Amino acid sequence: MTNASKQQSLTAEELEERFDHGEEAPGYFDVDHPIVERHPIVQKRITLTMPDWIVEGLDEEAEELAISRNAVVNTWLAERIRASHAHGQSVVRA
Repeated sequence: MTNASKQQSLTAEELEERFDHGEEAPGYFDVDHPIVERHPIVQKRITLTMPDWIVEGLDEEAEELAISRNAVVNTWLAERIRASHAHGQSVVRA
């Protein structure tokens, strides 16, 4: 019987509290038989209006990278958001 199966069930909050108080967390996990749950990414569809020169630039980048225009937009926006977060800036501005 593994350590994880010997332990009673804990909530995430209880485990976090024990960890915060210096208790070792690995004993609460069955690393030999992990259960991985994959949840679908929630997506929203939006419409963007852009000047032709921007669309042409996106298409050139997409062709060079062999990905879709949508993938270029998603990648660039994600990079911008991550960079803002890394510099402690909020993406949402009042």
